[in-house]
Amino acid sequence: MSIADTRKNTRYPTSLPVAFSLAEVVASESAYLNNISISGMSFNSMVALEPGTVIMLHFPVSKPVFSTPGLVVWCRKMAFQYGIGVGYIDVDEEFRLRMVEVVRRIEKYRKQEQRTGRTVSAQDATLEWFGLFGAEFFSAE
Repeated sequence: MSIADTRKNTRYPTSLPVAFSLAEVVASESAYLNNISISGMSFNSMVALEPGTVIMLHFPVSKPVFSTPGLVVWCRKMAFQYGIGVGYIDVDEEFRLRMVEVVRRIEKYRKQEQRTGRTVSAQDATLEWFGLFGAEFFSAE
């Protein structure tokens, strides 16, 4: 059975900035998510992370920076980096759904900008969307 067959949730591509740190070791790294779903996310890292390792994920685009623990589920060697899959720890389904909704709204914003003739990278669209709508989105209950 392939990895794609074992996925239960739709993964949405994204370039949402994320930083992670290891609790036991003074180490941290900044990256961009590759994709996100209601069960977890993936990103590339310069360091290998052992499956089963608990890391702290930090999302610097929100004010204040939002942090949540995550569990490394898989780590795959790539050419010059490692692909890392992380599952959520101790977050309710509402939070998971909101994370996916943020990604969907950012992509919608990027496509709207492209329809006006403006080319916006996924990373720039993420930063712009948070600047324009992030505070309102996260303060809404």
